[in-house]
Amino acid sequence: MLKKKIKLMVLDDERDICEFVKALFRKKGFSVFSALSGNEAIRKIKKIKPDIALLDIYLKKGLDGLKTLKKIREISPLCRCVMVTWDSAVSKIREAKEMGAVSYLVKPLTITELLRVVYRAVSGIRKRGK
Repeated sequence: MLKKKIKLMVLDDERDICEFVKALFRKKGFSVFSALSGNEAIRKIKKIKPDIALLDIYLKKGLDGLKTLKKIREISPLCRCVMVTWDSAVSKIREAKEMGAVSYLVKPLTITELLRVVYRAVSGIRKRGK
């Protein structure tokens, strides 16, 4: 369990994925929020100021994950963003990292992989003394 509840935002246009990830991380002691679109995520992030955001790059409508990442970096620069997608294109990975993403996951994900990346982000938060 975590000492301070880490706030996690999950952005994916697939409701089932959001619900699964929310349930998984709530069981681990996180405070979890989700959004089905980039615009919804931005609205919630302005209020919530999450510690970590899992962002799907390809969304069916509105802002894509990279545009959402850019806005999050402006609104909440300390938020540790992890990009999630089915596309392993090096150019997308490079672009996301240049924009401030701390990590990148390619679907299909394993639970072990997801937990490892999120806990690495938590470790980064703890090191900066938040």
